[in-house]
Amino acid sequence: MHSEHVHKSEEFFKRKLEEFDNQTKSLKKLVSVSSNALLASYKVSYRIAKCKKPHNIGETLVLPAAIDMVEAMFGESYAKQLQQIPLADNTVARRIDDISEDLCDQLVSRLRNCKFAIQVDEGADINKNAHLIAYVRYAEEKNNIEWINCVGLCTDGAQSMSGNKSGLQALVKNRAPEIIWTHCMLHRSALVSKNMSPELNDIFAQITKVINYIKHSPLRAKLFAKLCEDMDSKYTSLLYYCEVRWLSRAKVIRRVFELKDQVADFLDENDIEDAKLFRDDDFIYIVISFALKTLHPEKTTNIFGNKKLK
Repeated sequence: MHSEHVHKSEEFFKRKLEEFDNQTKSLKKLVSVSSNALLASYKVSYRIAKCKKPHNIGETLVLPAAIDMVEAMFGESYAKQLQQIPLADNTVARRIDDISEDLCDQLVSRLRNCKFAIQVDEGADINKNAHLIAYVRYAEEKNNIEWINCVGLCTDGAQSMSGNKSGLQALVKNRAPEIIWTHCMLHRSALVSKNMSPELNDIFAQITKVINYIKHSPLRAKLFAKLCEDMDSKYTSLLYYCEVRWLSRAKVIRRVFELKDQVADFLDENDIEDAKLFRDDDFIYIVISFALKTLHPEKTTNIFGNKKLK
């Protein structure tokens, strides 16, 4: 074997060994750079997905900006290595699909081995298409956290939370007797805000019913948005009202007032009796007073902003 090298000198074999070592190092370096570039591609794609940016931002902005920064800080040789990172539009899309599939596989793997609870709801995307949204909560491991070290518990006033016998408060106090329970400040404020005259309560209930009628159905929401566009409205949708976020009430009513004509026309088209309310001058007057005089949204938008509360 290799008889042609029998009479070669020792220096020949040392030189060949050195060449082989250099080739091995070059190959390892090439594989390492390729692996690092692939990892960088996934990390950048993940950030693009989290920020909800278009996929082509990777090759049009992120990569050129990174090259400029590295070149300015460390030199051209280091900047050239960044050019190996694949961030083309379609590549980023594939990376995001891979990440999504991997996260789903991880979640399924965990759920197979632990107890879990699930919550589902219907939602609509930006195009008003209906989707089923599922939230899952699961206990994967115990962290050996001592309940005795818990000094405070804050919940809403629901019986399941604040009940003295079977509520969460009672269960926690069995483990931590000295714990102090407090009622959530936002929920207390929401309860206080309910103290309105019966007339205002009735009007707001009617407004909320109309909003829910339009927005709960993706089809009706789409048709209402199209009607607003045809009427050159500034807005194309109503706002949901959440009782806990009681300071949003003024914004909800203001939007209803700004789209009162569109709401009336839409309800007429669907033969809804409440349409006449939005053409009633007395009703509209009370709505205006409710939004502008009662709630003062410009002063109470943020309950934590001391500069806005006067």
